[in-house]
Amino acid sequence: MTRNLLATTALAALVATGAYAQSTTAPAPATGPAVQQPGAAPVRAEGSIVTNIIGESVYNGTADDAENIGKVTDVVFDKDGQAKSVIIGVGGFLGVGTKNVAFDYDKLQWAEKNGDRWLVARTTKEELTAQAEFDTKPYAPAPPAPTAAPTAPATTNTAQNPVDMNAAPTEPVKRADGNLATNIIGETVYNGTGDDAQNIGSVNDIVLTKEGKAQSLIIGVGGFLGIGAKNVAYDFNKAKWAERNGDRWLVAQTTKEELQAQPDFNRKAYDPLPATTASNAPPATAPAAATVPDQTPDQTKTAAIDKSALTEMPVGEIRADDLKGTTVYGANDAKVGVIGDVVLTPDKKPDAVIVDVGGFLGIGAKEVAVGMDNLKFMTDKNGKKYLYTTFTKQQLEAQTAYEKGSYAQKRDQQRMIMR
Repeated sequence: MTRNLLATTALAALVATGAYAQSTTAPAPATGPAVQQPGAAPVRAEGSIVTNIIGESVYNGTADDAENIGKVTDVVFDKDGQAKSVIIGVGGFLGVGTKNVAFDYDKLQWAEKNGDRWLVARTTKEELTAQAEFDTKPYAPAPPAPTAAPTAPATTNTAQNPVDMNAAPTEPVKRADGNLATNIIGETVYNGTGDDAQNIGSVNDIVLTKEGKAQSLIIGVGGFLGIGAKNVAYDFNKAKWAERNGDRWLVAQTTKEELQAQPDFNRKAYDPLPATTASNAPPATAPAAATVPDQTPDQTKTAAIDKSALTEMPVGEIRADDLKGTTVYGANDAKVGVIGDVVLTPDKKPDAVIVDVGGFLGIGAKEVAVGMDNLKFMTDKNGKKYLYTTFTKQQLEAQTAYEKGSYAQKRDQQRMIMR
């Protein structure tokens, strides 16, 4: 490391702005991030983690005809680490032409039922689209200080370059008093500010209390290229920003060994209740998708994948050919199938993925069309792709099979949608 410290500020004093208040129902820990003890019953956290919020679809109500009005792309914190607003991407198609706007964090509500969970915002797509575009530039590191340009050698040419006397001077970007979640997640953490400071890990998540206050950073420590890394919680208020010449990094006054000695962070404590134990009287009911029977998730094959080490693929960069062969996971992270094909719209945009369910080595598998709506594709650092859904294998097997010849006429019957 060859960085020299210019300034160090408490992370809580540099965390993100937003002219909104918070008291959401989003889950998060009250006394500390959840830690799963071996052999213990599953722990249910009282708060939330940011990676469960970013990428979540937002609906404008809880009725069967509720409209999907956008998707959360970021969380804005004030200087004290309080979540003040979420950034919702609205409009566009597969990420192209999407407009990012701020929405008051405390006006969001979680709805949860039968192993599924979604966000509800009492607004409309038109109202969101009418909002000003959210500007991320005030949350970027300060630009490098200007340096004096060398004096040009004298020339005999006395001609002057034309000057626009009406040009307005460039306005400096006003720095925000807080930060964005996406500026923190993925950031490298060092154990000091000197030239010999050690890289001790990277931020994989942020734990929020049920009041929306940032409580802990989840730091991935050890491993190689994300494989074998251990995720542990570190006090959010103890982390500091260091910033110099347009660069910014995190400092935690600890060692890699001290972090590795901490218990594993229990991410599952922040997942929705499984379908087998979820309450039948949730705060809201999911908008209707394809009608599917409520079945117990298939536990014969589960995903031994650390989802915190995966990153979401920008939907605007996904090509249909890249999706073929992607493993599909369902409720409780059970493996439910593999993407065998992609259905395109007349203008060559993905409309649905065809999931091969059941069979053996592809023989006897049932083809099920799953709409691209609300799908979240993940990738690891080796480029392997994963698709996580809320469907069980039984639900997919009970769904009307995809038939290429009749799909256009029977699209509503053959196409499942994840809510």
